[in-house]
Amino acid sequence: MGPVPAHGSDDLKRLLRLSGESSRSSAKSSEDAEHEVQAHLAAMWREREEAEATAEPSLKHIPRLTLRKPPARSAAHEALQSELSRLACQRAREHMASLVLDSKQLDEIWELLRANLSPPLSPADERINYDDFCAVAASLAPKAASTFFAASHFLKLPMDDYGRISILHFTQWLRCKNSILRTRVELSCYDSAGDGAVTERELEQWVSDLLPLLPALAELRAEFLPFYKVTAVRKFFFFLDPKRRGRVSLKALLASPILHELFQLRKEGLTPEETQDNWFALDHAETLYSDYLSLDTDQNGMLCQSELLRFGGGGLTAPIVRRLFQEVHTYKNRESGQSEIDYKSYLDFVLAMTPHYKGTPEAIGYFFRLLDLKRTGKLTAFEVNFFFRAVVERIEELGEEPNCTVEDVQGEIFDMVKPQNEMYITLNDLIRCKVGDTVVGMLTDVHAFWQYDRREQFIAHEPSEGEDDAAGCEG
Repeated sequence: MGPVPAHGSDDLKRLLRLSGESSRSSAKSSEDAEHEVQAHLAAMWREREEAEATAEPSLKHIPRLTLRKPPARSAAHEALQSELSRLACQRAREHMASLVLDSKQLDEIWELLRANLSPPLSPADERINYDDFCAVAASLAPKAASTFFAASHFLKLPMDDYGRISILHFTQWLRCKNSILRTRVELSCYDSAGDGAVTERELEQWVSDLLPLLPALAELRAEFLPFYKVTAVRKFFFFLDPKRRGRVSLKALLASPILHELFQLRKEGLTPEETQDNWFALDHAETLYSDYLSLDTDQNGMLCQSELLRFGGGGLTAPIVRRLFQEVHTYKNRESGQSEIDYKSYLDFVLAMTPHYKGTPEAIGYFFRLLDLKRTGKLTAFEVNFFFRAVVERIEELGEEPNCTVEDVQGEIFDMVKPQNEMYITLNDLIRCKVGDTVVGMLTDVHAFWQYDRREQFIAHEPSEGEDDAAGCEG
């Protein structure tokens, strides 16, 4: 539906009445109904232009330079506008839903593809050229053909010397696109604003409604459900909403591998080995919450700075934890007066600290915000010295003797990053150098620094393949 003139509520009433009549009429096709709505809309625009030309004849020769501020809308007009938006979103969802294929239609397409194979034929590698591809498309409904059998879809897959593509690979692509389209329809039902994005609460509701379809979460206890929803949704927002706007685009969500990770739990009979790296696995979610409770020594449901310092075996330095509490949303403890973080902020911190995600731009950006003391977007020698000095102090507190100086490590970090400007390091420098996670660890965590500093010892102690074989023979 095109743009709607905003000069009168009578126009909106006409459009809504017309739209309602067209949806109730079974005799008219959706195309005829849309043409009728467009015709009425065009007539409304013509009436508006004629009225303006009558009131201001000079508009024919002198273009309008400014527009008057429109009058305040009445409550009735706002209600009509809201209803029109709701109806437009509903129509869009219905249109998308009509494009989704069911399992029977998918099987029929597979049989059509096999019936229209292109020579030379090979049972082990069934292929089809573009002419036969078009023949299959012609036998389908127009909506299905335009959605899944366009020329651009054929060109997505590699062709052989005969200009053919694998029908197996095409069918896999088709099923994947159909699944994404189905998920897009489901998610749009939770998009209350109709702007193509969902809030944290809306995504939590979607996850809650999705749980019965995930066999791997069948043993999820009702009392743990609120914490599981928070755990699941935080990963989406950490990676897809790095600017913390509180909304995630549906397009970004559908294109993200995070969604595929969640849908992995649809499979039945998954083993612990198959889900050990899955953020959404029930065992992993329960472990995260158990770790949070173990850090919460006063059992008030929040973590203060001293409690978070115990994370990961106590390797974090006090300045980086202090900076975290300055940058994230905190709550004031009325009894102690201390600032504390909740489970959501803790999960963001865990995602940034997890080795599997630590090298991602989102995790590096999370820590860069903490390291950037002056909020200038630059890490100078001052910031590097400040944070690494705390690492040295923490090493001494643990009874170890540092074998390097602050100045040595400062120079080594700048050599590792190779920033575009030798005076400071930017976030882009840290991401581009491919060792940003190592640099972050050296400035924030004693254990990460030891791992880097003693890397040569670890390599020397790793047995070679030949030594492993010899050890096996001796055994």
